[in-house]
Amino acid sequence: MAQDPPFKVVIVGASVAGLSLANMLQANDIDFVILEAYPNIAPQVGASIGLLPHGNRILDQLGLYEKILQVAEPVNTFSFRAPSGLPLASYPGMDRNLIDRHGYPMMFLDRQTLIQTLYDNIRDKSKILANKRVTTVNLGKNGVTVLASDTSTFQGDILIGADGIHSTVRGEMRRLANMTHPGWFDAGEEEGEYLPCEYNCIFGISRPCQGIVPGGLHEVFRNGSSYLISGGQNGRVYWFRFEKLPQRLHGTQIPRYTQKDLEEALDRASNDPILPGLNFSELIENRITAVLTPLPEYVYKKWHFDRIFTLGDSAHKMHPIGGHGGNAAIETAAALTNSLVDGLSKTSSPLTTTDIAALFNQVQTLRYPRAMTIKAYSRKKQLTESLDNSLQRFVAFHLLPRVREQDVTRSYSAQIPGSEKLDMLPLPYRMKLVPYKDELVAKPKGRGMARFMILGIYLTCSAFAFYLRWLSPSATELGNQINKVLVEGSFEDDSLTLLQRARTGILLIGDRVAFMAAALVPGLSNPTKQLGRIQLYSLSQSLHPTIILTLEGFRGHFAVSVLTWYVLIRL
Repeated sequence: MAQDPPFKVVIVGASVAGLSLANMLQANDIDFVILEAYPNIAPQVGASIGLLPHGNRILDQLGLYEKILQVAEPVNTFSFRAPSGLPLASYPGMDRNLIDRHGYPMMFLDRQTLIQTLYDNIRDKSKILANKRVTTVNLGKNGVTVLASDTSTFQGDILIGADGIHSTVRGEMRRLANMTHPGWFDAGEEEGEYLPCEYNCIFGISRPCQGIVPGGLHEVFRNGSSYLISGGQNGRVYWFRFEKLPQRLHGTQIPRYTQKDLEEALDRASNDPILPGLNFSELIENRITAVLTPLPEYVYKKWHFDRIFTLGDSAHKMHPIGGHGGNAAIETAAALTNSLVDGLSKTSSPLTTTDIAALFNQVQTLRYPRAMTIKAYSRKKQLTESLDNSLQRFVAFHLLPRVREQDVTRSYSAQIPGSEKLDMLPLPYRMKLVPYKDELVAKPKGRGMARFMILGIYLTCSAFAFYLRWLSPSATELGNQINKVLVEGSFEDDSLTLLQRARTGILLIGDRVAFMAAALVPGLSNPTKQLGRIQLYSLSQSLHPTIILTLEGFRGHFAVSVLTWYVLIRL
C-alpha cells in the first residue's frame, strides 16, 4: 500500500551494499537518499570483487547481470599450487560446471566497475550525494535525522549503515542505545575485545603478467601465507596476498598500515613463486594499485537498534579468500528489501518504531546463521591454504591432488543454494541442476534426534551380534568349531574348501575372513546340504554392500574415503 507520507530510507555509504540496496528500493518505488563521505562515488581504491552465482542471481533480478558480464571475466579454470608454484591440481571448465549447477558463473572484476554499474542504474542521480560525511544521528518517535559534516541534515523513516568496517552509523547506533537501552549491545564486542584479526592482506590490480590468462584462478598454498590470483578481461590481474600475523589481535591492537608498511611487505614477498617462471615481483612491477589492510573477521550479535540497521561490513565481515563478502552484503540487502516491502504492503499508515524493530529483527534472525556459516567456511579455507598445521598440509599435498573436478565444484558451491533473492521481482529463467532454497517444494528439515536414536539402535544391535559371534563363542560352542576350521582348513562335510588367510596381511582379520569363507562358500557347491540355503543367503548379504561401494567408488570423493577400506577387507 502507498504510504502517506511516503516512506523514505536514508542510506549511509555508496558501497556495494548501499548501492545494491538503493537499486532494490528503486525497483519497488521506495524513496531513498545515499550519503557518501568521499568526493567520488566510484573511486579506484585498488580493490577487486568476486561475484558468485547467488550474487549474480540477485543482480539478474535487477537487470544488471548481463551488463556486468560484459565487463567481467568468468572463472574457467581453478589451479591449486604448491609453495614452489608447481601445480597440485588443476580443474578446467569450472565456469560451465557452476553454470550447469547454479545457473551463473563466478566472476572477478574491479570493485570500482561494479559500483559504477550499480550507480549508473539509478535513474535519479540526485538521490546520491557525495561529500556528505555523517557525524551525528538523532532518533525521533516517527523517524531519524542525520547530520553531515557540512551541517546539512537529512530525515527519513529508517537509517541504513552501509559504511563499512569503520562504520560511523554503527558507532552512533551504539551511542544512542547506551543512552536509552544500556546492555542492548555487548560492551566487549563493541569495544573490539572479541573481534579477532589473525591475517592481513595486500590486494592489488596489475597489468598483464606472463602465465596469468583471462579466466584463470590460481590459489598458491604457502606456510603462513597464501595467494589468490585471478586473470580478468584484457589480461588484467587481480591478486590477494594473505599473511598470518605473529599473534591474534583484537580491537585497538589491530594496526592501520601505512604506505611504508605496504612497501616493506611487498619487498619481503617479492621472490615468492606464483607460477613456474613467474614470481610475485612481476605482479609488483606491473601493479596499477595495491593496498595493505588487516582482515578482522566477525559477525556482530546485533545489527540494529530502534530505526537503524547495518548491513555489509558494518554488520558482518568474512575473510575474502572465499569471495563471499560482497555477495553476503547483496544478500542482506535483498532480505531487508523483502521485509520492508512486505511490511509496507500491509498498511497505509506509517510504520511505528515497534513495527520497524520487529522487521529488522526478522532480517537478522534470517541472515545471522548463514553469515556465521560463511564466516567459518572462509576461515577454514584460509587455514588450509596457509598450511596452518600438519593436518592442513596433509590435506593440501596428499588429498587435494586426488580430488576430482565435481568435488571441487561441490565444495565451492556448498553455500550457494541457501542464499536469498528478491521475493517480489521475477527471475529470468536459467537452467540449473541444483535448486535454490526458494525453489524447493518443501523446506528442508533436519532429522534431529530421530537420526541419533536409529543410529544408536543399529550400533547396539551390531555390538550385541559381534559379542555373540566373536567374544562369546563358547556359549554356542562356536569357539571349538572356529579353531578346528582354522587348523584343518575346511568343514567336516566339505574337505574341498581351502582357506586363504593372506587377503589382508593382518592375521586377526585374515582368520575371521577365512572362517567366514569356510562357512559360506560350501553352500555354493551343494545347496541341498544342511544350512546350504542359509549359507547362500549370508553370502548374498555380503555381496550387496561390496557391489554398492565398488560402484560408488568411481565418485571422486570416495578416492580419499575410508569407506573404500571395507571393500578391500570383504574382497
